[in-house]
Amino acid sequence: MNKFKLFIIIEIVLLVLLGISLVRNPIFLVVLAIGLFLGYLSNHVNSWTAQKVLQQIAIGFGVVALIMFVANGYTWLALLFPVIAAILFWKSSSTTYTSVNDPRFHKSEDTGFERRAIFDNQSENAVSRLSGNDVIDLGCTTFQPTGNDLTIKKASGNTKIIVPEDVAVMLDVTALSGVVKIYDDITKVNTEHVRYMTEEFGTSDKRIRITVHVGRGNVEVVKG
Repeated sequence: MNKFKLFIIIEIVLLVLLGISLVRNPIFLVVLAIGLFLGYLSNHVNSWTAQKVLQQIAIGFGVVALIMFVANGYTWLALLFPVIAAILFWKSSSTTYTSVNDPRFHKSEDTGFERRAIFDNQSENAVSRLSGNDVIDLGCTTFQPTGNDLTIKKASGNTKIIVPEDVAVMLDVTALSGVVKIYDDITKVNTEHVRYMTEEFGTSDKRIRITVHVGRGNVEVVKG
């Protein structure tokens, strides 16, 4: 079960408990019922003065019902839980990468990361998934004279790409939100298209064009 589904389940449980708590409070039900009845009655009397009086009284009962609703502990739990969950999710999604130097080692020690060996065969040049974190090592890549292409598409998740020292890179990132870091350059992305190209890309014998499409996530390119 992923975090989002767990959040939805907990929030639904809190809302159900809130509803049960309110239904089992007879004072709240009486106040709410009187307020609704007076509001309904105010729209069905002919006297303008009577309408205004009934409306004012109905508003008074409505305010009392609202105070009782806000004072309920489950109301605050249902309201604060999404905020707390969002803060915890934001902190847990921060980028904490571990350097990986051996291109022959294909099982990641980074918690929650899936390490992928790209270009072990020439037909595999794309990563496409719904969500998740990836560490992509290009150390074992056979580079073509015309250059190589790598395409990464996913809805969410962080991506770390390890590029050999002698390889030139063109990075093309489209993201709704996240941080793009390539070597010493870093920029935030907010529904933007970002392109980066190393100076020697046009003349290098080893070069790769990396295209990333991600909804929410950080992209990091490092030398290794």
